[in-house]
Amino acid sequence: MKPEVDLMLNSSQVAKFMQKLGLSLGGEPTLDRLTIIVQRFLEHVPFQNLTMLIGPRRRPTWKEICGEMLSGNGGLCTIRNPFLKVLLSQQGFEASFVSASMEKPDCHIGILVKLNDVDYWVDVGNGYPYVEPYPLGSQTVVSHPFFDYRVIEKGGVWRVEHRFDNDSWRVNQSFVKRAVPYRFFDEMHEHHYQEIGWGPFLTGLRVNRWTAEGGFILRDKLATSLGVQINIKSAEDLGRWIDQTFPGAPFGSKYTILNAWDAYTQNKQELGQ
Repeated sequence: MKPEVDLMLNSSQVAKFMQKLGLSLGGEPTLDRLTIIVQRFLEHVPFQNLTMLIGPRRRPTWKEICGEMLSGNGGLCTIRNPFLKVLLSQQGFEASFVSASMEKPDCHIGILVKLNDVDYWVDVGNGYPYVEPYPLGSQTVVSHPFFDYRVIEKGGVWRVEHRFDNDSWRVNQSFVKRAVPYRFFDEMHEHHYQEIGWGPFLTGLRVNRWTAEGGFILRDKLATSLGVQINIKSAEDLGRWIDQTFPGAPFGSKYTILNAWDAYTQNKQELGQ
């Protein structure tokens, strides 16, 4: 692995981002403070892969991650969770990275935050509304209009489980409660950005943000705005939906929309989808 990258935010970057969340600086590192940061993050920071589709086929640098987050573009777990982990650390929280597995091992970045000797799992990078820091070992069921979730331990492995419409629980991701350095994700980053088909983000369209009432969600050609579904048949349809749902977001520019749509279409054709 490469030497560890020095992940830091300066005071003006912290202030600018907290302002985007509508939060003041200087709060104590409490559970209430952590919860409101997570909830505002999910509401105000877009989860999206459009800029990834049109960007260079390599992992983003830390400078680029900061640029995407501070500009209002947001991004995926490769951008959102590293930024949040650093932000929390500089706000006085004891935060660390954990590596999670989904369809592939060690393909997702998660966060653990220790408060009063309790480990809380945090994830703003998976495209789902994990609206509360989750106390490991509690077996609490957290409900959101979109779904329910819980984190259950079995044989030393923690499983994040989802339940939709009172259906059965299904595992979405799993992780071991072990802190890892940022460089642990070097290989995963390269796979995500370079290999079409390794994950869903070079052959799909993903955009969302979450509120307490529900979500604004794009998954390929189906958009849902607080439960109302809209079929996306063209780049023009995509542009209109993003303009309505994320007004003023840089990734909603005509250039980004048209080129992301073209890349999405071409990448799917390359895989024969």
